[in-house]
Amino acid sequence: MEAKIAVLSVEKVSVDIQGTRILHEISFGAGTGEVLVLLGPNGCGKSTLIKTILGLCGKVSGSVSFRGRDISPHNRKKQALTFAYMPQNTASHSSFTVLETVVMGRYPHLEIFGAYTKRDFEIARDAIIRTGLSGFEGRIMASLSGGEAATVALARSLAQDTPVILLDEPMSSLDPGHAFAVADVIKELADSGKLLIVSMHDVNMALNHSDRLILLKNGRIFGDMPAAQADRDILAGLYGIPWEIWRTPKGHIAAIPDRD
Repeated sequence: MEAKIAVLSVEKVSVDIQGTRILHEISFGAGTGEVLVLLGPNGCGKSTLIKTILGLCGKVSGSVSFRGRDISPHNRKKQALTFAYMPQNTASHSSFTVLETVVMGRYPHLEIFGAYTKRDFEIARDAIIRTGLSGFEGRIMASLSGGEAATVALARSLAQDTPVILLDEPMSSLDPGHAFAVADVIKELADSGKLLIVSMHDVNMALNHSDRLILLKNGRIFGDMPAAQADRDILAGLYGIPWEIWRTPKGHIAAIPDRD
């Protein structure tokens, strides 16, 4: 695999929430064109880590830097030009249309008191097409299903056009067909040189659609490796149950818990 150019550095980050230590000295680097998946059991700190990178959780210690410069949570515009974020909860009761919602991803690029331009709407429409939402432009957000709203949130992240995109469980509300479509979009974005950091619960999606895994357990890094190196012993240690792993005739990895 071609070496990635490191752009994001997380150094010894620890986080407390309401007096409880959630993350313990997390350190890793990530590069351009990389799909890095955060994988681990419920409560292991995946969402907290993503929010910490974004400056949404106060760090007890450590640093987050992009291209060698510390990312200050006080400079929101600079953050929004660096990081796009798709949260877990994407349900919407708003009366905005899909196109209006997606073009809002262009907000960080506006001049002071500026208005969305023709180019902004072109970028938004392209993001809608790339995420399979053609024909949804005029739909009201409140009328969408959970999976449709999640896909709109992804399109808005694409329209933001940042070097780093953080996606928190982007496939959790999607059927298999739409989940694979999102995986294809993620790969396309990485191939264009963006860094994707994605939290997942689906082990098979993680093994087959990422370059690298960061395994989290009890708020600590349990493992950091190419996805192809994850074996049944590693998964057993991560989740506390035995696993079986094999490759399909087409070369895909299949992993299932072995409860027998």
